[in-house]
Amino acid sequence: MHYVIIGASAAGLAAAEMLRQWDPAGAITLISDEPHPPYSRPLLTYLLSGEARLDQVWLKAPDYFEQWRFEARLGERAVQVDAAGHEVRLQSGRVVPYDRLLIASGASPRLPAIPGNNLEGVFTLRTLADWQRLDAGLPEGGRVAVVGAGPVGLKAAEAFVRRGCRVSLVEMESQVLPRLVEGQAADLLHRALEEWGIEVFCNTAPLGITAQQGRVRSLALADGRELPTQAVLFATGVTPNTAFLTETALAAAGGIAVNARMQTAHPDIYAAGDCVQSVHLLTGKPAYVPIWPAAVAQGQVAGANMAGAHRCYPGALPQNSISLRGFKIITGGLVQPEGADLEFVTEFDPHRVRYRRLAYKNGRLVGLTLVGRVEDAGIYFQIMGQQLPVGDLAADPRGPDFHPGRLWG
Repeated sequence: MHYVIIGASAAGLAAAEMLRQWDPAGAITLISDEPHPPYSRPLLTYLLSGEARLDQVWLKAPDYFEQWRFEARLGERAVQVDAAGHEVRLQSGRVVPYDRLLIASGASPRLPAIPGNNLEGVFTLRTLADWQRLDAGLPEGGRVAVVGAGPVGLKAAEAFVRRGCRVSLVEMESQVLPRLVEGQAADLLHRALEEWGIEVFCNTAPLGITAQQGRVRSLALADGRELPTQAVLFATGVTPNTAFLTETALAAAGGIAVNARMQTAHPDIYAAGDCVQSVHLLTGKPAYVPIWPAAVAQGQVAGANMAGAHRCYPGALPQNSISLRGFKIITGGLVQPEGADLEFVTEFDPHRVRYRRLAYKNGRLVGLTLVGRVEDAGIYFQIMGQQLPVGDLAADPRGPDFHPGRLWG
């Protein structure tokens, strides 16, 4: 049996290792358009800030592929999948046959279609090559504009400040972290950002980038402002990498559709990670959740099933963890749920910069926001992920003095 995996990051590696456990003799080929060994994508912003070194981002030992007996085709881009012929065509012209295929091609940064988005001095931060280009091209002590106040945008803005830059942060919604936190938590973070010297502009969108001698000079906003800047970083979300799947009919704007076994409409083709449309664990509805833990879990399920198992992926539980100069936020589940049948428990201490908000539905925890004190996040996610009724627990998480140890007496 020859297994081929397109993608050598979280989902692809998890699947490959699971495959090897289930099929010790099978041939496993990993194809990656990046020439580098596997690395931790979440650490790129830490590389940018100087909080991490390059030697700390590698996920595996130098002899990893040899140890696991994987054939690695690094720096090779897949350009077509022939589902009928069971072949993957590479940009180099090579053809790789497969018996079963996993698509774990990830996602790419989404750029707004505005004038000047291809100028020198315009950046994204998704790959190691992006970091290398940004690290080399960042104006020392200059002005930088970051578009998008999500986790990547916030961490990048903080990194630029650490490097001595003057930073403007632009967010199209009414607050920072618009899809992850609600008002009070966003206000705490907004104030912290301004204390660090970051100018925050909400409720406005980028209209265009102007240049001088081919380089970025300013960023025009929809509210009429023009921000002087020498570099622009777009952190405005990602799009699934599915363009090479056009002839398979698997490509879709919201990601590749899969069943609970991570199997696509083609029985011998599976998909996992940031290129798929998953299911929300708490709602059972389709959801795009491009986070590392979900990619690993999906890859493990796909890998086992490719080798003959019958495992099911229960769904993705959204969770995000952000640490900015000691300002810590963890969110998960339905962070901004709506409905008359919801119960909210909120604690707010502005002096110690602490905030806790729990959302319950039908006696079960469905949403979590922690700011400042985040040590108990793991137990909350266990309760939420297992959908445990609060009434069945030995201690009530809604109480102000709740401690995880009380759950076990």
